[in-house]
Amino acid sequence: MRTLLLAFLLLPLATFADEVRIAVGMSRDDTVALIKKHSGTDITPGLGVVGPKGEHPLTGIYWEFQDYDAIITLVTKDGKVTGMTFWTKKDFGESKSHRAKTEQSITALKIDTKKKEVSIEKKKDAG
Repeated sequence: MRTLLLAFLLLPLATFADEVRIAVGMSRDDTVALIKKHSGTDITPGLGVVGPKGEHPLTGIYWEFQDYDAIITLVTKDGKVTGMTFWTKKDFGESKSHRAKTEQSITALKIDTKKKEVSIEKKKDAG
């Protein structure tokens, strides 16, 4: 019984959190798992994105959160998330030029699972 109680007390607080944070620096696999767990769907194949060497269809770059007003991109290198961008669903659904104007570089996306809301931490400009 003590072991069970101790194990319960040592569970990470994130298990019970109402807020989930997806951030630059996290492992790609952990990030994708969190995205999928919180209604994220890979929409990259449907966008007709072509890789630098003509690769098509690509996957795992653009993610839409079905339950939230958010679409993000993930830039990864060596198994880590090195960059993220954010749009609202409305902005992403507009023309490519509008999408380019409303794209926001971010360091983190926070999902409030109780309120069904998202917030972002913007990337600070160098200088």
